Amino acid sequence: MNHPVAVRSSFGILFAALAYLALAQSGEGTLAVEIHDKASGQIVPAMVCITSLADHKWRTPPDGRVVPGYTTTREFYTPGKWKPGEIGPVRLTNGDYGDNDVRSVVYDGESAYPFWREPAAYFVAQPFSITLPAGKWRLAVARGIEFLPAFEDFEIAPGQSLKRTLALERWVDMPRQGWYSGDDHVHFPRQTRQHDEFLMTWAQAEDVHVANILRMGDIERTYFEPRGYGKDFRYQQGDYVLATGQEDPRTGIDEQGHTIALNITAPVRDTARYHLYDFMFDGVHAQGGLAGYAHVAWAPKYYRRERPNLYPTWDSTIDVVRGKVDFFEILQFRRLGLDDYYDFLNLGFKLTALAGSDLPWGSTMGEARVYAYTGTPFSADAWFRAVKQGRTFVTNGPMLTLTAGTAIPGDESQVARNANIHIRARTWAPELIGSPKSLEIISDGRVIRSAESSDPRKTSLEVELDLRADANQWVAARVRSHNGALAHTSPIYLRVNGQNSRSEAASQAAAAHLKVLDFIQGRLTDQHFTAEYSPGEVAALRQRIAEARSMYSGILAERPAR
Repeated sequence: MNHPVAVRSSFGILFAALAYLALAQSGEGTLAVEIHDKASGQIVPAMVCITSLADHKWRTPPDGRVVPGYTTTREFYTPGKWKPGEIGPVRLTNGDYGDNDVRSVVYDGESAYPFWREPAAYFVAQPFSITLPAGKWRLAVARGIEFLPAFEDFEIAPGQSLKRTLALERWVDMPRQGWYSGDDHVHFPRQTRQHDEFLMTWAQAEDVHVANILRMGDIERTYFEPRGYGKDFRYQQGDYVLATGQEDPRTGIDEQGHTIALNITAPVRDTARYHLYDFMFDGVHAQGGLAGYAHVAWAPKYYRRERPNLYPTWDSTIDVVRGKVDFFEILQFRRLGLDDYYDFLNLGFKLTALAGSDLPWGSTMGEARVYAYTGTPFSADAWFRAVKQGRTFVTNGPMLTLTAGTAIPGDESQVARNANIHIRARTWAPELIGSPKSLEIISDGRVIRSAESSDPRKTSLEVELDLRADANQWVAARVRSHNGALAHTSPIYLRVNGQNSRSEAASQAAAAHLKVLDFIQGRLTDQHFTAEYSPGEVAALRQRIAEARSMYSGILAERPAR
């Protein structure tokens, strides 16, 4: 009698031989892939693209013989079923497809991650196998921007079985330094545990520690509904957290703009006061939440095409000066919008720099991200407190630190007049992610010291100077990498002998925003424009404009800080 183990072994050999013959005859082979964290050895979620070098199209497991469709924006409104262990949606990451359902068009045909030049990406959470036609292929794997991506071209022959085990290696460990990444702008329903598991897998595949999942609204309805808000409805695995927020109110972007609220306990929405954004800001602050403006990053190209002398999200001209706003989303879609951010900083207002993907209009979670300094241990509450304090920098590649004495971004440092404050900025990233090309220290919107590199192999830049504190000012740092990646800190605020916080550039900014108020006032006389306004909203906006106008006029009347 044959031994059972020997029988099973014989059948296994026979099955393998038959499988090999079948693959060989079909002209196909198989690729098996495992992805590990090099430090821990654990299998980890990651982003993957397997591309044919013949047709430059993506393939997905388990059947790589056909090109699957990509996942459009509209499919995120009512997502299909997904089970843990399945791959994520296929997201286009390169190419100008000219469709709002794709939106890679906003990157001018380039990935929002400058290091990722693959045509698509999808997440995987466990080892997988894929059947591929014989030929030449490319395997690309990434896990956010703190891990070195892996790229490999390979050839598979008929009947061949290949295996690739990739150990993703960190080039930097920001959590160890107390900095945790986040995305302030993700849209997806949170109705079920399956939705949370799907989003958590994606967040871990992109190494995004705090993903803010926003219900979206317009004056007619809301979208991407959650099942709840606040701490009880956060979803956490280790130091990765999903938290519910809102993008609402949300009127025409080139008019009032879009708003974001984070860390809220309930939505704040009243369509009878939908154009009075301060209703939302005040309601969110009463809950202990944070509120600000989305899409400020779009400003240089998308807000000023038709009216280049005006400012984006004109509601910010009304409400920042009135002390209603916590942050601006200055990095998104590979774009950094700074003019309006700098103006309001020059006017003396503290504003945190944030960044977000706007998924599903962005390609993937965390493609533009914000780092907040929480120290250790990590908690979601500590992360939101850090955002409130302005202890942040935004990036889609390089890391960035800034100090003024012992102060870090977000700090108000009280200094004596004419004291010398030691400023130090450092940026670093490997060439695979985006080694720095330029590092600039900014004070009151002007470059006061910079360093440049012409060698992409040089992985860091550093700038130091002693700054004479002759007046109040804000100081920040910004970076551009050789591959186009960007980074920018929130400011450090230097306060001299208890002076008011106005920059010498405040008068110019105040005059410019008074012109914006004139524009808004004119818009409110256009009955076609105000047709959807509720009774009383126009009068209420005029009252708010008058209040803002008085405050800008007061700034113009002040003595310059220098």
